[in-house]
Amino acid sequence: MSGHFREENSDEISGRHLDLQLFKRFLLAVHPYRRTAWLSLGMLPILALAKLVQPWLVKEAIDRAIIPGRLELLGLFALLFFVALALEGLLMYWQGYQVQLVGQKIMADMRGAAFAKLPRLPASYFEKNPSGRLVTRITSDVENVGELFGSGIISALGDIVTLTLIIGVMLWMNLQLALVTFIVLPPLFIAGTLFRRNLRAASRQVRAHLAGLNAFVAERIAGIAEVRLFGQERRTLGEFERLQDDYCQGAIKVINADAALYAVVETLGSIALAAILWYGGGEALRGTTSFGTLVAFIDYAQKFFTPLRDLSAKYSVVQTSNASLERIFELLDQPEEVSGTQSVPRSGTLELENVSFSYNDDNTPVLQAIDLRLAPGETIALVGDSGSGKTTVTRLIMGFHLPQSGTIRFGGIALGAVDLNSWRQRIGWVGQEPFLFSGSVRENLDPAGRHNDDELAVLLQRCGAAAIVERLGGLDAILSERGRNLSSGERQLLCLVRALAGDPQLLILDEATSRLDPESEGVVRRGLQEASAGRAVLLVAHRLATARHADRIVVLRRGRIREAGSHRELLAAGGLYARLWRLQQVEGETETPPPPSL
Repeated sequence: MSGHFREENSDEISGRHLDLQLFKRFLLAVHPYRRTAWLSLGMLPILALAKLVQPWLVKEAIDRAIIPGRLELLGLFALLFFVALALEGLLMYWQGYQVQLVGQKIMADMRGAAFAKLPRLPASYFEKNPSGRLVTRITSDVENVGELFGSGIISALGDIVTLTLIIGVMLWMNLQLALVTFIVLPPLFIAGTLFRRNLRAASRQVRAHLAGLNAFVAERIAGIAEVRLFGQERRTLGEFERLQDDYCQGAIKVINADAALYAVVETLGSIALAAILWYGGGEALRGTTSFGTLVAFIDYAQKFFTPLRDLSAKYSVVQTSNASLERIFELLDQPEEVSGTQSVPRSGTLELENVSFSYNDDNTPVLQAIDLRLAPGETIALVGDSGSGKTTVTRLIMGFHLPQSGTIRFGGIALGAVDLNSWRQRIGWVGQEPFLFSGSVRENLDPAGRHNDDELAVLLQRCGAAAIVERLGGLDAILSERGRNLSSGERQLLCLVRALAGDPQLLILDEATSRLDPESEGVVRRGLQEASAGRAVLLVAHRLATARHADRIVVLRRGRIREAGSHRELLAAGGLYARLWRLQQVEGETETPPPPSL
């Protein structure tokens, strides 16, 4: 399985180099908060001036108060220095708060947009992207993008403003000392250019490996019982360690590049300070430069290289955020599920005409030339061996996939032309794996809030689930995640109630009673017979005892319809259905293992 996750990550690692385009799109996310953002930007020069006035005050205090011995001026300069420090602290607090506030709002907007996008994506997208990978995009990737505004762009702009003002002040104070200081800038620029490439590639790899690691963990948590039952703990741990090692190696590359860049800046800064001491000290001894100017230059040089060191760290933040932006925008740019606009007819006949479908790009057929007609009040059962295409038929009817050829119509209107959301609201569906959300029983059974307690009680009684809800503590009782405080059969019964609560025109039951004991199945069957009056019912069944009461039984094999008719007609024909019926009867009498596929 680890190879599966590695292969998926390769698409992530080969991401696009669209810095400018990504930044422009990011600015659109900042636009709703532009006033606060502009105000924060406007405070940058004032904050920079509050920082830069401090070395100048030290220079003036040395040259005009300490050296001449004018102690009456020293108190004034000390007071001004304290005011500058206090102003710097207050501005840093205010601006930092505003910037982080905007960053948090951007994160909330992006997280909401990404999460809102998921229900609009086609089913094929979720089949290709594991849940852990999508969780990474909505959580940690969004967090990284939030840092892009506060710890990235605004902070970097502040550093650039500070650097610009420092350069101007140093050139104004002493041109020769300024040129000595700036002699290290060319090698610094070259180092930054070289490290930039490594940081970008390494940051993208880290995000990709983290997504793969999250996907693996999510899969193993979901299948933790199977891991323990089949003794896969050691193998799972080994695969986890390999994935974690890939992530750690990628993170080490980022740390190495970042630390190396920081070290280069620090070293060049120390060289610049040594040059200032060497040249400026000589100038001070010769009397061409004041001692206060030399002290101020040393302070300005430190303040000059501090933003440069910070910019190297911020560049790592920007690269990480850039990789996350690529991934988030890739999700937001996914084509949404194609849906029509026509209204769904109040009633009608469901028709599948010459429908063929394939899941894979190589067009390996799953369904071939399927013709099916389901009228209101009619019950059709789909039977056949595993992999014959029964569940695929239901997914096509629900609009989760489009057939490669053929047409699906309801009331004479093609499903491709109707609003799929409205269409699905007309369908009651119970799948092979009953799924319940964490929350109250009432919220699960009646998500739209259509029924009062008495009406829900009738539905529960009809489906034989009243005792389950009573045991839980009533409709307001809380179900755990995926309904894990219920047995599989109990979850299936509640899913049946939920399917009927929407008063559907079409009821699709995909092995909907497979987890029930015979007594419960009998109760549910009688309830369904009552509830299906006037409704079209499509029943997918492996157990033919469930299908025998259908008006018509359709036998699928290898994606084609092989037989169709009532239970009696198919038994009399002596074909595939009759053979499967006999095998299941023998199995029920002798408790032999299940028969092989037809």
